[in-house]
Amino acid sequence: MFDYRWVPPPAANRQRVHELRQRVLRMQGAAVTRTLDSLPGLAGVLQLKTGGAYAVESLSLAMALMAGPSHAGEWSAVVGVPDFGLAAAAAYGLDLDRTVIVPRPGEHWLSVAAGLLEAATVVAIRPPARVTEHQAERLRSRLRQKDASLICLGEWPRADATVRIVRSTWMGLGHGHGHLTSRLVDIEVQQSGPVRRASLWLPALDQSVASADGHVVSINTAKAG
Repeated sequence: MFDYRWVPPPAANRQRVHELRQRVLRMQGAAVTRTLDSLPGLAGVLQLKTGGAYAVESLSLAMALMAGPSHAGEWSAVVGVPDFGLAAAAAYGLDLDRTVIVPRPGEHWLSVAAGLLEAATVVAIRPPARVTEHQAERLRSRLRQKDASLICLGEWPRADATVRIVRSTWMGLGHGHGHLTSRLVDIEVQQSGPVRRASLWLPALDQSVASADGHVVSINTAKAG
């Protein structure tokens, strides 16, 4: 007798099928929304969603947010960030083989970012000037069509979330000697509802991103800095 039980394909084949589906969606211009993978230390703090735009004030935090989707096989792009440290990004888990870097797009930054959304699921950008409502809406429409998300280093009109580091402490230095080994940060997330605060190791001693307290707490919006 024949056994018709379904056998799941190897992980590599599943990833390939996922990539092909996403390409088809992008070519069709279908508006879809999904939650992207995140590093374990960030899962309870902020998870990127396709179609969303996020304002992040810290480059290291932006790298950590990009690392989750990248580790899951998504393509990334970085526009207008000439000081983007590839070694630091790789340490957080960003797959450099799936990352496109355009360090100096000049006045064409918006069209460059929009074009990269044909292939990249996460695009990090540092605009050279204040972003107008029209520019933001133009790119947001593109994000919805291409099943992608945007991380802006700086302000972004009507961002889905704004994330900032309010306290940072490096570990490892002694009395005038030693080397930096880890960093403890307090971050605030302004999203729908109250401002939330979390403590993270960014990075921890093993270069991972980890929660420092195991939970996120809500704080009074008036006290947010």
